Amino acid sequence: MLTQSAMIVQDAQHIPYPTADEAYALLETALERLLVLLETLQPEDWQKPTACTLWNVRDMVAHQAGGYASGTGYGEMLRQYSQLPKRGELPEDAINAFQLRERVSKTPAELMAELRQAGPVAARKWAYHFRLIKPIGIPHPVGGYLTVQHLMWIIHSRDTWMHRLDICRATGREFYQTPEHDGRIVALVMRDVERCLRGKLNGQAVIFDLSGVAGGIWQVGSGAAQATIHMDALDFNILASGRFSYEEGRARASLNGDVALAELALEKTLVLY
Repeated sequence: MLTQSAMIVQDAQHIPYPTADEAYALLETALERLLVLLETLQPEDWQKPTACTLWNVRDMVAHQAGGYASGTGYGEMLRQYSQLPKRGELPEDAINAFQLRERVSKTPAELMAELRQAGPVAARKWAYHFRLIKPIGIPHPVGGYLTVQHLMWIIHSRDTWMHRLDICRATGREFYQTPEHDGRIVALVMRDVERCLRGKLNGQAVIFDLSGVAGGIWQVGSGAAQATIHMDALDFNILASGRFSYEEGRARASLNGDVALAELALEKTLVLY
């Protein structure tokens, strides 16, 4: 058994779900920080490749502009979400491709202008509107069974947060963080990691000790923890989103206790962003 006497370990299963007001604050801050970052980019930065290997920086921003446009009303949401995936694609793959096709001729300035116009509208509507569809559950091959509310209150801000990190790493910019915003985003990731790993750890528990401004210490699984995973919080999110392979993530992690159990947890970690 591992002792955690010097740590404050949170049970990931009991991480509180956001309220509408908190969801709105997370969305607003994620959008604001993305726009601040984009203002610093030079013309050559927009063509740089990103961790999403099919996209450069400009493509990523076009996706963000399209995503926020989808939150401006039921009509635009249905128009985008009616795109059907091809065999082997995730549902969002078809939507993302549609968003990029519609913005293929837009300049970076035009994409930022669209974000400034559509973003605040979508943030408010995702938080406080769309009441008719928020209770609807949607099966997803990565996220499991998710409600529309979960997509609007948690995944949309997480998506913008993660793409801001993608763009920072692609262009060599600093990733600005605060515990209040980035730490809460990561905590909600860990809430979904617990759901992802539930039933996959052979009835045992693992501690995730994530370092950095956005980090924290969480237990996932049941019973006394038998292993601890030490990892930078940002690197962990790159792994959890599927941007790192298991091997890339394992190389960035330090494991204590039952190493095989910790490796199993890392290998099985994949959540929706």
